[in-house]
Amino acid sequence: MLFNILPDPQSLGAVQGEHAAPLVMLSWLVALAASYAGLDIIKLVSKGSHPAWRRAWLWSGASAMGLGVWSMHFIGMHAYRLGFPVSHAPVPTLLSILPAVLGSFGAMRVLSRDAPSHRALLSAGLVLGAGIGVMHYSGMAAMRAPAELYHALDLFLVSLLVALALGVLSVYAYRLCRHEWGVQRARTCAFIAALCMSIAVCGMHYVAMQAAWFLPLPGAAASHSLSPVSHWLIYLISGVAVLTTLLALIATRVQRRLQESERHEHMTHTRLLEVVSALQDSVILLDEQARIRLCNAAFERQVGLRSDQLMGLSVSQLAYAEDSHTLSQHIREALAEKGQWDGMITALRADGTGFPAWLSVSRVTYADSDDRDYVALLSDRSKEQQAQQRIGYLAYHDMLTELPNRRALQEHLAEFAQRPLSPGAHAFLALLDIDRFKMLNDSLGQDIGDELLRQLGRRLHQWSGAGLYVARLDGNEFALVGELDARDPDEGSEHAAQQHLNAIIDSLTAGYELQGHTYPCQLNVGVLVFRPRENAPAAQLFKRASLALLEAKRQRDGEPQFFQQAQEDELEERLTLERELQYAIDHDELCLYLQPQVDAHQQVIGAEALVRWQHPERGMISPGRFIPVAEETGLILPLGNWVLKEGCRLLGEWRHQPDDHHLKLSLNVSVRQFQQPDFADQVLAAIQQHDAPPERLTLELTESLLLSDPDGTIDKMQQLQQKGVSFALDDFGTGYSSLAYLKLLPLDTLKIDIAFVRDLTLDMQATPIAATIVALAESLGLGVIAEGVETDDQRQVLANLGCRLYQGFLFGRPVPPEIFSKVIHEEQQK
Repeated sequence: MLFNILPDPQSLGAVQGEHAAPLVMLSWLVALAASYAGLDIIKLVSKGSHPAWRRAWLWSGASAMGLGVWSMHFIGMHAYRLGFPVSHAPVPTLLSILPAVLGSFGAMRVLSRDAPSHRALLSAGLVLGAGIGVMHYSGMAAMRAPAELYHALDLFLVSLLVALALGVLSVYAYRLCRHEWGVQRARTCAFIAALCMSIAVCGMHYVAMQAAWFLPLPGAAASHSLSPVSHWLIYLISGVAVLTTLLALIATRVQRRLQESERHEHMTHTRLLEVVSALQDSVILLDEQARIRLCNAAFERQVGLRSDQLMGLSVSQLAYAEDSHTLSQHIREALAEKGQWDGMITALRADGTGFPAWLSVSRVTYADSDDRDYVALLSDRSKEQQAQQRIGYLAYHDMLTELPNRRALQEHLAEFAQRPLSPGAHAFLALLDIDRFKMLNDSLGQDIGDELLRQLGRRLHQWSGAGLYVARLDGNEFALVGELDARDPDEGSEHAAQQHLNAIIDSLTAGYELQGHTYPCQLNVGVLVFRPRENAPAAQLFKRASLALLEAKRQRDGEPQFFQQAQEDELEERLTLERELQYAIDHDELCLYLQPQVDAHQQVIGAEALVRWQHPERGMISPGRFIPVAEETGLILPLGNWVLKEGCRLLGEWRHQPDDHHLKLSLNVSVRQFQQPDFADQVLAAIQQHDAPPERLTLELTESLLLSDPDGTIDKMQQLQQKGVSFALDDFGTGYSSLAYLKLLPLDTLKIDIAFVRDLTLDMQATPIAATIVALAESLGLGVIAEGVETDDQRQVLANLGCRLYQGFLFGRPVPPEIFSKVIHEEQQK
């Protein structure tokens, strides 16, 4: 059929046909399926390993796509109904497939590249659109009908534009989706691009059919139905197109699986070799005859041979470890019995040097074969061994000075007792402490203190050996252990140790260069001389040497102090006293004794409560023994609280007794007790608990309290004074800070210390001091009481100075409360 183009074919009386909707839909589906199959093959083309396979898959995809495009055109042509019979020339119709295949080939070839340029993509889209257009119009030319074919110019041009534009769109759609989503979603990309391409094919075809006009020839017979042959051709071509598409999809799926399997197998094998090669430990695969089948680079470096030299070589021919022949025999026996062997060996390098290594040999069995291999892993443990040695070193050495530490010294003392020494042999343990080391750290910094310790450690290290063992215990404390030749533990051994230590101390106390200045270092040295064969525990030796060091710190003269048994006895006594004092406080073994306080007429106006300890076995224990222990150990707090409560209890009882209700009671308060944040609350609670009159209670404070916290002291005193409690300043005049705060403190009474009262009749200076205290109290409006009055002459001097209140043995010794009340009652009856 001739190809004619006219601006307006309708003016000639030409007519157009109609399309059957079901066939139109069928044609579009065929085009979509074929386009998808062709584009889905692109991934195989791009991933093909051989050029011939890539070309084969490229032509297969182009053929499937071209056949689908042509089938769509053929079905669409038969869906077009005219008023006269229409047929198609077989040869031209079949030849119209070629443009579709060639156009598809050009597009797929560009899309299979990794990164095609925009120019290449544009060219591929134009080639694809041109192929579709040429295929359509060559197929139209193959039509045979009793009519002349005309094309409207405008729609003809639109059809070409649709083919070219949608072809370019299809190419860019596939490339864009694949670029954004990657090859893992190539099927989605192919479907989107196939959708665009099927629209391009159908759009171009049906726009072109709208441009076609037919002018029937005279005598053309009318016919509106398809012939049976046409039906048969439509179904045949549709089936062939669909079958081709399915075969293409199945082939691509199978090929992908094959490629993935090959790639996975290749990657598994390659990666296995790479992993084995990258291992730092030696890996060797052996057959049943112990011949090497596989080894990694680590083993090659160890034995100094290449892999090709080692393949097929028996391990018995390699000196891989010390006494490798015997070791190999043990390994064979273990493998035959248990199938594995492992243990530490001394492996050998290529140069013959040995190193610790862990060797593990295991049998390998295969699921698909009866063959058996053996895999050996050789791990270098040199670093682990060095780390263990370092850990062991640090466990027994000080990091700062590199000297042995306390643990090492303790084990040395334990071993020292096991040495074959003579029965009378002696040794000494000396503990050294840097005097005023904390002041050095605080003033110059810890770095300077560490430097002093390091230098001292180096000097001590020079003395180590030759029967002398040195160690750093902790902080600034060091220790020396040495042997002595003298056999007299009382004189000769101590003298020998003294001579030995003098030379050491002289070298250790020589000047140290710190920050460019010479620092004179003084040491406190405590020494214990002992007999190693007595097997005394190390803890006991340390304790006794520490007692000697404590005495050296008290003396601070730089002379070594030797342990004396009296020091340990005193310590044991203090520990026992501390334990028993705690028990006494908890079980009411303490009691209060009262010493009367009198006025100028020697009438009792009150008493001072003095704590006493009636021990069930030792009898009465003096406060001079247990009060210092209580102060040092913190027991002064529960002790003071007990005195406070017991004193308030006595005041509560006196309140209801006619002879005692006017009496005042003075209680001594320690500095540590008064410094408790809730001290005022404790006093008020004790007063309330026993219904004691607060105006009858006097708390005696010491001058040392004023130095620690004057503001807090004043606040607590004012809080209690508002409730009626009085305050007396005990031992006034013995300190040096009282006058600075005296005018600020809410005091009621000053107590003249016994030191001044005792010397009133003997020392000419005591009387002016006492007179000054009395005058000061009167000027401040305070009462004054003298304690320790033992003679009437002392009382007379005090009376002449203006003191009207007294306390001392002249008026009565401390007695239990019941005796005190009895005496008061007897005096009241006189």
